[in-house]
Amino acid sequence: MKREKSGQAGFSLIELLVAVVILAVGLLGLAELQVTAIRANSQSETMLAAATIAQGVIEEIAAMSSDDVIFNADVADATWTGSPITVEGGGTYDITYDVQTTYQGVTNLCLITVRVISTGRLMQVGGNRERRAVVSTVKLAT
Repeated sequence: MKREKSGQAGFSLIELLVAVVILAVGLLGLAELQVTAIRANSQSETMLAAATIAQGVIEEIAAMSSDDVIFNADVADATWTGSPITVEGGGTYDITYDVQTTYQGVTNLCLITVRVISTGRLMQVGGNRERRAVVSTVKLAT
């Protein structure tokens, strides 16, 4: 037995509306994903800026002469020369450092700790937060 076509080939209006709603929900999900990716990228940039500043300062200290005045006495929460530093697109950071002239019982073995802290709250995926980087090294002083 042969069936005759009814002339109603294609999509009904309801099927079309359901397809459009499904497409819209998918596109909204992609838009939210894009916003999250932008926030994560910004967060990464500020974390990198803080870590780069801290590493640069610790390298400057390590390159200093071992008889430099900075290594003569214990120092706590001293402000680094040039602080605060502003990184374009990365925020503004305060830099402080500590010097401990006797490390693990060894005189003239200095523990240097550098702290880089954002002056304001910076964008993060979970909300705005303070950005910090802490780096330490040891140096033999004379």
